[in-house]
Amino acid sequence: MHLYTPHMFFVILFFCLAAAAFPCSAAPADDGSVVYSTDFTNGDGWITNSKDRFYPEVETGRYHYLLEGGTGGYSAYALPQKVNGQFILEFDVTPEKTDDGSTFRFGIGTDKKDSQRGPLLMVELANKKDGRLFYLKTVSKENSLNLIGSSPSTGSSGSTVRFEDNTTYHVKLTYYAADSRASIVVQEQGSPDVIFTASAPVSGKMEDLTQLYLTSIGDGTSGPQAEGYIDNIKLTLPTSQAGVSAAVTTAEETADVTPAPVSTTTTARQTDEPTPVFTPGPTRTPFPLPPTPTPTQTQQSGSGFLILFPALAGGAILALKRYP
Repeated sequence: MHLYTPHMFFVILFFCLAAAAFPCSAAPADDGSVVYSTDFTNGDGWITNSKDRFYPEVETGRYHYLLEGGTGGYSAYALPQKVNGQFILEFDVTPEKTDDGSTFRFGIGTDKKDSQRGPLLMVELANKKDGRLFYLKTVSKENSLNLIGSSPSTGSSGSTVRFEDNTTYHVKLTYYAADSRASIVVQEQGSPDVIFTASAPVSGKMEDLTQLYLTSIGDGTSGPQAEGYIDNIKLTLPTSQAGVSAAVTTAEETADVTPAPVSTTTTARQTDEPTPVFTPGPTRTPFPLPPTPTPTQTQQSGSGFLILFPALAGGAILALKRYP
């Protein structure tokens, strides 16, 4: 009794080629875990010492804020775990009233909720002597401050970009632990264009972060108010430093990419005394798109094997008839 016959060769060849044509799909890369996400259909978990200034607005599904220096007002959310290492914090903000001398502040830090004491990574929309500017602020655990704003007068290398009331902005903060720096990317809601991006060093440790918060603690200027809404907050912890690397910019996006400026020295805080400034309309700058994690591509079979299958099947049948 022969265990091997010629027609068995064709059958084995057929199944080997079939297995090669349909390999197992690669599992998608683990881009990290979402530690916290909310669209403010309710304000569960948010604690404030001023409920008339900070509250969820059920009708619009947003969270109302009113920040005034000298009041010590805040609203905070205690995270389920300490954040150590790289992270990405995204949110939407809609300023509705930003008085001269006022500042919107939101970021991640500790239970001190102080805008001057680290560690913290924060976004500010400030209406100070340089006008209505976006700011990226880092304060290390050693309380070393770095601040860069959306104007050459405040450290930016691009054109001046000013925010406007009654406009919604999507803000993305990224902390690059391996590089000891942070970046900000700002877009108008619904637009793919980046209107402002910059990066700033973290001069020390950025660890043991436990709270997300809006705060006026650390601002001693009473009177001016910043009022509006915040929404769609998401905090993500990538599993690797590669998860927060900047995306490659394609030729379609821009032919001449301007690298995001990096502040190399500690920047003093802006004074609270406003001075008249000329305010042109918002200027868009062709910066690269936001840094986003890149998932692993799933393998796909080619169409050539689909054409080859009928021929293989026919060959196997002929072999079975020829070698019974």
